[in-house]
Formats: sequence, C-alpha cells, structure tokens
Amino acid sequence: MHTLGTHLSRHWRLACLTAALVAWYGLQVWAATVSAQLFGRYEIIVQEGLPVAVGEIVGTVRRQTGLPEYPLVLGTQKRVLELSILGPGNRPFRLASTAFAGPRGTGTATARFIVQRSVRQDETLTLWVRQVNAPRQVSLAVDLRNLERMLEGPR
Repeated sequence: MHTLGTHLSRHWRLACLTAALVAWYGLQVWAATVSAQLFGRYEIIVQEGLPVAVGEIVGTVRRQTGLPEYPLVLGTQKRVLELSILGPGNRPFRLASTAFAGPRGTGTATARFIVQRSVRQDETLTLWVRQVNAPRQVSLAVDLRNLERMLEGPR
C-alpha cells in the first residue's frame, strides 16, 4: 500500500531527474523540431535543432503513403559539406553540397552539425546548417523536382 508521502516522493524524484537532465543537456533538447515538406508524391522530413555527427541521419524522404523511406545524412569530403540520400545498399546519392571550412584543430570526420532551419521556396528546399560551437551557417539547397525524378526512376 502506497502512502501519500511515498507517492509525492516519486514525483519529486522525477522532477529532480528532469531538472538534472535539462541542466546536463542544456536547452538544445527543448529547441528541437521536425519540419515536413510535401513535394509530388513524396515528403521530406528534417530534424532541426539537434546536433548530429557526420553520417548520422538528419531526416527522411518517403512516399506520402509511408514506404519506401530513404534516410538523409550529412557527410564531408575535404572542404565540402554534403547532404545525401541513402539508396539501396546504403549507397549515398548527393543531393546538395557547399564549400565548408570547419574550425582549425578539429577533424571534419568527427564534426557535429545542427540543422538550424529548413525553408522551402518553390521547388527548392534550403537547409541552413552550422557546426556545433561555430556561429557561421552554410546553406544546402535541394532541388525537389530533381529529387522526385530520381526517386521515380526512368519512365
């Protein structure tokens, strides 16, 4: 049998645990959002506000009916930041790229990035991305019409 004191004690423990997690992770967790953009028979879903490492999934492209789904990942090569879609066999297909020079002393292979926001204008989706702890943003522009043609394949 639980007493009122035991019940309240559990709530206080939960409140303290929540406060500790907020202090540990900062407010980044609370600032995370998901944006969704429809184009043709597809939708692109992007995670905004959370840090991701190179090669981690930042979003998904999928048919509006649900399947198939294709993960979106960020990658780096030399001084280029790329947004790619993973196709069959996890083979990356580049959707957008931009010149990028990270802070000195950090390898781009271990860099973490945040998608600040995504903005759609006509048939272009632009992702504004910055490296964690760096103020400068870069943009990656995805041509949604070309992406749809790529996903549909030859007719």
